[in-house]
Amino acid sequence: MSRFSEQGKLLWHCFRAGERDGGHNRTPLSRGQVKVELIFGLRSKLMIQNTLANRLRKGPLDYCRNPVYALPAMSASKSAARPALVYRFGPYEVDTARNELRKFGLRVKLERKPLQLLTALVERAGEVVTRGDLHRLLWGEDVFVDFDKGLNVTVTKLRAVLNDSPERPRYIETVAGGYRFVGEVEEVFAPSSAPAQPNAQDEGPVPSLMELPDAPAFPPEQEAQHAPSSGAQPSSFQRWKTWQRVAVVVCVALLAVAVARLTRKLPQPDQAHARKIMLVVLPFENLSGDPGQEYLSDGMTEELSEQLGNLSPQRLGVIGRTSAMIYKHAPKTISQIGKDLGVGYVLEGSVRRNGSKLRVTAQLVQVSDQAHVWAANYDENVRHLLQLEGEVASEIARHVGVSIAISQATKPLQPHIPDPEAHQAYLFGRYNWYKRTTAGWKIGEEYFRRAIQKDPDYAAAYAGLAECRIPRSEAQAAALRAIALDPSSGEARTALAWVQLYWYLDPSAAEPAFKEAIQLAPNYAQAHYSYGAYLGFIGHPNEAIDEVKQALLLDPLSSVFRAGLAGGLSQAGQQDEAIKQLRIVFATDPNFAVAHGVLGGIYTRQGKYREAIDEFQTEARLDGHSNLSEIGYAYALWGKKKEALRTLSQLQKSGGSPAGLALVELGLGHKEKALAWLEKAYEDHDDDALLDLKMDPTFDPLRSDPRFQDLLRRMKFPS
Repeated sequence: MSRFSEQGKLLWHCFRAGERDGGHNRTPLSRGQVKVELIFGLRSKLMIQNTLANRLRKGPLDYCRNPVYALPAMSASKSAARPALVYRFGPYEVDTARNELRKFGLRVKLERKPLQLLTALVERAGEVVTRGDLHRLLWGEDVFVDFDKGLNVTVTKLRAVLNDSPERPRYIETVAGGYRFVGEVEEVFAPSSAPAQPNAQDEGPVPSLMELPDAPAFPPEQEAQHAPSSGAQPSSFQRWKTWQRVAVVVCVALLAVAVARLTRKLPQPDQAHARKIMLVVLPFENLSGDPGQEYLSDGMTEELSEQLGNLSPQRLGVIGRTSAMIYKHAPKTISQIGKDLGVGYVLEGSVRRNGSKLRVTAQLVQVSDQAHVWAANYDENVRHLLQLEGEVASEIARHVGVSIAISQATKPLQPHIPDPEAHQAYLFGRYNWYKRTTAGWKIGEEYFRRAIQKDPDYAAAYAGLAECRIPRSEAQAAALRAIALDPSSGEARTALAWVQLYWYLDPSAAEPAFKEAIQLAPNYAQAHYSYGAYLGFIGHPNEAIDEVKQALLLDPLSSVFRAGLAGGLSQAGQQDEAIKQLRIVFATDPNFAVAHGVLGGIYTRQGKYREAIDEFQTEARLDGHSNLSEIGYAYALWGKKKEALRTLSQLQKSGGSPAGLALVELGLGHKEKALAWLEKAYEDHDDDALLDLKMDPTFDPLRSDPRFQDLLRRMKFPS
């Protein structure tokens, strides 16, 4: 355990202060009950041994013997104000400011619950932390879950990350009734360069000591007894000023906590109904112990998001799957997630399957104060999964203040309940489809077909199949079948619009399908994004950007949507803003191939041809597809005619598309050849690059040619 510096200590001595019920009903402290004594030495780093919450659990404080140093520690969903600490043991560091674990200074990926468990153990290193304490700290007393199973899985995950063994523990020892951290721990304040994330309930940062006004704290005659026993002695005036400032810090901190707790209990204006309530369904934890069941927990996340989004779209907004899945292994607090996504509520839970039996636990947390609004657990047969999801969705809507009348729901009164095996196949198909890789699309197609084989009336499976890489006639038939089976499905309408736009190159036919999709499912982010792309193709750049931004509001962390926004901004001439959006993408996903392609296009427009070619080559390497046409075009504009002709030859030998060949010829200044290849592309009618003809400035050299204008007319772009 860490030791205190002989020359630097911060002691709070409290009269008869205590906590009841493990911290849930705290005895309020009056001004006459608290006395603060502060002793400062000359060392700049202060070591802290315990927290107020941990010490108070043991009973009332003794005035002379019990030093207490911080406010309550964070529970499963509450992040109380406290000093930002770093706990060091072996090669590891737990940084409570950043909510992360590091090894040799490098961040280690660790899920939220194992990180909370580790923090709870190191805060009380050397002491037994009972399973009851961990239940309260990690899940909360009012939350009823399959606790034993959940805690065992959490401990196993944590030991795996720390390379620890239950038989010969270096860090985490199993004892009767709980666990004990047996490693040597050093506790220090986190450096100022890594400030703790502010709690959502805080009004603002507490001022530093030197920023506070002077105020008397202790009578001068009391200072001598608290002076450091060794080291250089400051003057009486300096000590007096120090006590003044520190006392104000303590008073401000205690007052802020009291005011925050009081104001949360006061009735607040009903502003929730003045705007859309935003909610995110976090990835449900798979407690089955079988990685092969991840599709089931991920599918639960997606299905609940969809059902909640369809209940009252004008009142309740639900964050999309892509952004939600970012937090699957992220050790972030509810406050941080709420700030990242701009949501007022967070739904989290777990799924455990044992044969045909299913246990689902869910809890709804309000971001503003991390209060548990609702919690429940369900034991069902896997065949009743969809009914269970509908019941949970209705409960959530009721608890966030959304009244769902029968006439409000956008889903049919008697929705089709698919065959359980078909539903599981669909979930596994979507799970792979969302990977957006060649292998993922192939596996997704296979499982969508399997779902349809099990249940020929399953609309969602047909919609999923339509969005896979299958022949366009089959894709259109699948989309139409999905609509026929479920006319209220926004997903099915989006699939049909996508097929008509990208497969049949028919913008005029795609527009009504997009509008119907958004009307049916206003919270379906993919519908907004695809409609935004359509608006960009037909010549409405500002409306296109607004629509893609709407998709990002519903799915803020989607790399696909943000890269698409960057592309739209670039087309509108806003190159610097487009690059800013791509920097956000690369910060979270540096290997996202599409973003590298978009950046290559921006560099081409800026005349940075070397950088453009590098980005196009990176895109090809990451995605595994050839983009020789963009590279050849950049070489041609750069004046590297030899390299451009060589690339053109490679493109012809590899069976490059007519539109791709037209692009390189246009860069070389061969307008006749470019027009000929574009005409060939239109005859083949299977290259969506033709959708760029109306607005892409690349084709400006051809716009005055009557043949190009005739081509635009035949493409039937709406005005």
